[in-house]
Amino acid sequence: MTVPASGPSDVPASGPPDMVPGMRNTDEINTQEMPTAPGAELTEQPVPPVPAGVPRNASADRAAVKAFRPRRVIPSVITAILMLVIGGLVAAEVISALLGNPLRLVPYDRVLGWASSTSWDDPSVLMGALVPALLGLLLVLLALIPGRPRLIPVRTGDKDLIIGMRPKGFAHALTHAAEQVQGVDHARVRVLGRTAHVKADSFLRDTTGVADAVRQAVTARIATLSPVRDHSVRVKLREKGERS
Repeated sequence: MTVPASGPSDVPASGPPDMVPGMRNTDEINTQEMPTAPGAELTEQPVPPVPAGVPRNASADRAAVKAFRPRRVIPSVITAILMLVIGGLVAAEVISALLGNPLRLVPYDRVLGWASSTSWDDPSVLMGALVPALLGLLLVLLALIPGRPRLIPVRTGDKDLIIGMRPKGFAHALTHAAEQVQGVDHARVRVLGRTAHVKADSFLRDTTGVADAVRQAVTARIATLSPVRDHSVRVKLREKGERS
């Protein structure tokens, strides 16, 4: 018995029956965004995701801030020198008087005569009391008010692990983030206190949405770096027509 040879299969190939070679799928076309006006692709950009970052730890944050707090070296040295000079002068006068040969570096007789003949409401007396009081108040304020830190503390979640960034490097990282935004030609970031001031130049004439995109990009970069203290972002955008 002869078995007939099997011929080519008549089963149609899988795929859309109405597709013509060279035709693109409509679903693929619909997934693409078509800008309708200059700058539209900037306003429709998705918001960059903010990373979770390092969880907050109050004790670790306090340790990092304290580690990079300025030591107030110059006011401390000046105060120590003044106290040393005054203390040495008083000690020398007391010891010399006890030995029967006072040095009299300070003219006590004239000072006593001036004090006994001057009233409390005299301008010289008030000025003499005001100057030391102001100096003391200044020293107290310098001790209580925190100064500008040498480094920007970074959140680590561990009080035994302390990391800091130089303010210049922190600003450069934010500048790079701002310059990655579409439509930004040049950017500059200055960090003053807890605020990042962004100045950006755009080569576009229609800059709708560019400032918001820059703010979102810089905010996302700050969240990535995870500084201990939160920083706000202010953006000043200069359009193409405004540049000289």
